[in-house]
Amino acid sequence: MNQKILVAIATATLLAGSSLSAESLPLQSVNKAGEVIDAAIEAHGGAEALSNLNTLVQKSDFINHATGQSRKPDPPYDQSAQTNINAIDFKESAFANRNAGEGGGFVFDGGTIIDGENSWQIDYRAGTAAPITQPDFNTQSGPFIRVTPALLMKQLQSRRNTSNWLGEAEVNGRKHDVITLVMETGPALALYIDRESHMLTRMERVLPPFGQVEYEFLDYVMVDGIAFNQKFNLLVNGEENLVINNRSTEVNAPMEAYLQVPQNLEKVAAIVPDELSTQEIDEGVFLIGGNGTYALFVEMKDYVVAIGGTQTVPVSITEMRKVIEDKPIRYGVLTHHHNDHVVGAAAYAGEGATIITFRENEAVVRTAAGSDEARLEFVEDSMTLTDGNRKVVLYNIGPTPHADNMLIAYLPDQGIIFEADHFPQPLSGEIPPAVPATAAFAEALDRLDLSYTKIVGAHSPRIASPADLKTALDRESAAATGGR
Repeated sequence: MNQKILVAIATATLLAGSSLSAESLPLQSVNKAGEVIDAAIEAHGGAEALSNLNTLVQKSDFINHATGQSRKPDPPYDQSAQTNINAIDFKESAFANRNAGEGGGFVFDGGTIIDGENSWQIDYRAGTAAPITQPDFNTQSGPFIRVTPALLMKQLQSRRNTSNWLGEAEVNGRKHDVITLVMETGPALALYIDRESHMLTRMERVLPPFGQVEYEFLDYVMVDGIAFNQKFNLLVNGEENLVINNRSTEVNAPMEAYLQVPQNLEKVAAIVPDELSTQEIDEGVFLIGGNGTYALFVEMKDYVVAIGGTQTVPVSITEMRKVIEDKPIRYGVLTHHHNDHVVGAAAYAGEGATIITFRENEAVVRTAAGSDEARLEFVEDSMTLTDGNRKVVLYNIGPTPHADNMLIAYLPDQGIIFEADHFPQPLSGEIPPAVPATAAFAEALDRLDLSYTKIVGAHSPRIASPADLKTALDRESAAATGGR
């Protein structure tokens, strides 16, 4: 990243001049932020134009650099192409999104409609629409707002009293003022406003546990008197992650077509919140987690084997202690190196467990564990963990389209398989058509000649059967376009 950022903390600056002003430091920070906000709003189109921006439809193409999500743990990272449509209506608190593309062994074409009681989660490949029982406009529209400077300016108009001036910074040789923005949901944002043009050129936020996310806004054009960026870059911890090109921008365009569920989609059971839960899959075998992240805990004679490394692990361990009170976690198994599947390493290290991974992933895992002293054990093709009675067999089914090395866990006596990222399981409704990663998973099960009755995964509480896997493999994509 060719940027030199020299941030002068506002407090230090203000302390130097505090004797010259009766204003408190917080008041000076708020007042300075107000001046910066006023100039930025004017530069982006003016208060009236932004206030009258009620609907926005934007279509874009983007390249995803799979930072921390590639088949190998080290760069160069895999790339994939995607298309995206976002449509927002502020007056009606309505939002629609559609995203299509492929990458990481997945093929996807899905969307969300947030429109009060008429809110839906749509899977165009499966040909289904599931009602959303608790739609949240702010949460769903937040990612679109955060990558659209004009919409960030609208946020500043309504939330300016929560903004503060952080200081000044130099970006690409130009001086910037840095102010905060706290949206309805999500972490605080740091906005970099160019001192000469008063345009938003950069934004940063910290997103635990993944680190710093940086946004670059480039190539502004005026549309109906409002400034919109034609290009957007997103970096994670300084590494390029997304490059977005906005193909079209429509201001105050009709929204109705984007809020309708296509008639050729099958309406399935409603999506309910994925709350923290504990399921006993078999005696002494517990699937614990929520919000789309799960781990499997297997009770052995004198210890516990924990499988899965998503961010739910610390909470899941606490819940596990309610059903297995007096046995230590001896092994924490990480399925693969992706950044959302190694964050649990720190919790396992804190438990004193041996972390099981691949030698190729050692650096990534030690970083996630936060300690060079964490105990690691490496798998090659397979590994069996046993107490003399119960067995947990780990198999490397890689390379797959998702990762070069990939562990599944097999409990032969219980007929249970735990997998991550290879057999997507929606919370409700139809089993979707198989993606390339699913086909690779199924081929591995056949090759290993495993006898099983249950498949559980790292991203769903749903328990699948061999028949469900066959359904996915037999289905063809519905290829519904929905007229959008």
